[in-house]
Amino acid sequence: MKYQAENAVSSFFYYMWNAWCKEECRTVFKEMYSHFWEKWSLMTDKGIFGAAERFYAELTDRYREKLVERAVSLYDGKARRKHPDDSEIKVCSDCGSTEIEIQAWVDVNTNEYHSDVDDDIWCSQCEDNVETCSKQSFLEKMQEWWKSNNTDNLEYLTGFKTSDFPSANSGQTFAEAADEWWNGKNYDEKRNIYLTNN
Repeated sequence: MKYQAENAVSSFFYYMWNAWCKEECRTVFKEMYSHFWEKWSLMTDKGIFGAAERFYAELTDRYREKLVERAVSLYDGKARRKHPDDSEIKVCSDCGSTEIEIQAWVDVNTNEYHSDVDDDIWCSQCEDNVETCSKQSFLEKMQEWWKSNNTDNLEYLTGFKTSDFPSANSGQTFAEAADEWWNGKNYDEKRNIYLTNN
């Protein structure tokens, strides 16, 4: 991504102050995130003020670039950019978890990443080797499942009863209420409902 130096600096600090967390660390540093999260934790042990500068100073140029690229992709100076599209986020195709890992070869002396084996993917939640799909694909899979449920299943899942809705066109009103309930859930809530009932 092309960016201006002055925007990169303010984007970096805005990002570190407002968005930096363990999940962001995983997004930026991929399979090396636990190493970098530990490094970040050490920097904050000295106090939160100045931690971003200390953390940045500890990184090699390659990892600094990754961090700044992420900051600039989310923030343009001080304005928040759009989140990554669900079609770009990989999840476990069995359970939908983002807690998936690949085996990586890293120099033990420099912690520099060399290569990885992307056909050996591990899901921490399934505790097994898995295939991946996009988060968007998993959302579509859950939506298809939701639409395939009959009225009895929808009553069970939502806690609603068709008898609680007006008798005129009660099926449609119930269906709308059930869909509204489902659509009000975030990704993880939908995933938990889907996995519990499949």
